[in-house]
Amino acid sequence: MVTRSIISAITSLAALLAVMPAFADTTLVVQGSDGLESSIQVRHGRGKMSTAGMPGYLVFDAGSRSITYVEPDQRRYTQATAAELQSGIQAAANIRENVAPYMADLLAGLPVEQRRLIEQRMGVVLGAPAAGHKAAAASLKTVARGTHTIAGLRCDASGILKNGRPAAEVCMATGPSGKLSRQDYATLAEMVSVSRSLAAGAGAGGMLGDLADQLKFLALDIDGVPLAVRDLEHGKRYQVTAVSNALLPDALFNSYGAFQRQDMAGLLLQ
Repeated sequence: MVTRSIISAITSLAALLAVMPAFADTTLVVQGSDGLESSIQVRHGRGKMSTAGMPGYLVFDAGSRSITYVEPDQRRYTQATAAELQSGIQAAANIRENVAPYMADLLAGLPVEQRRLIEQRMGVVLGAPAAGHKAAAASLKTVARGTHTIAGLRCDASGILKNGRPAAEVCMATGPSGKLSRQDYATLAEMVSVSRSLAAGAGAGGMLGDLADQLKFLALDIDGVPLAVRDLEHGKRYQVTAVSNALLPDALFNSYGAFQRQDMAGLLLQ
């Protein structure tokens, strides 16, 4: 009788674990108004971010807070912790600030398209304030706009006002729901936290371009994982369109180990 009860309990537990999402992996498909489709795959505290048609991809490790940029075609990768990456961005920003006054006259004499190309490589924006002058900090305010469901996931919607004018709309998942497990939600939340800290860091605007502005829209009082972002200033939209919890192979997250490791300075100078 005791043996039968133990077997029955084990069978029931196995059946329960088979349907519980707590240990399931997660794949989110993100569609942008620019026509690009990206995927975020999460397994055991790691997240892989890739975009269709783009040769490289990112792997985030929540445990070590490290970010790895993988270039399969070149069989190489660059890996750094969030702190190391922030330090590198700051160093690159300092270099740009020092050379900017000497480059201004040279750039002014170039054709517009050539000047834009050089400025993009340097992280300089056309029409930016002159060296030594900082633009006034924008005032951001959020307005709650209810709860929605996107691709089976619950999220809290907010409008974001910049200097009193509508600048963005976001819908943030604040916890696990649907096919998103508690563990994978925690990984995604940590990924978003690191991204926001990098975007807010000194010099990140030049390195990340529009992406830095979009991440800054996720003001400190808006927590969670963005399921939909509408950037009114740049006319762009991003939204999770599908979520699955099918098991993912470990190779998706660690196959780059056979590639050659590249120094982070080489990546920042590309």
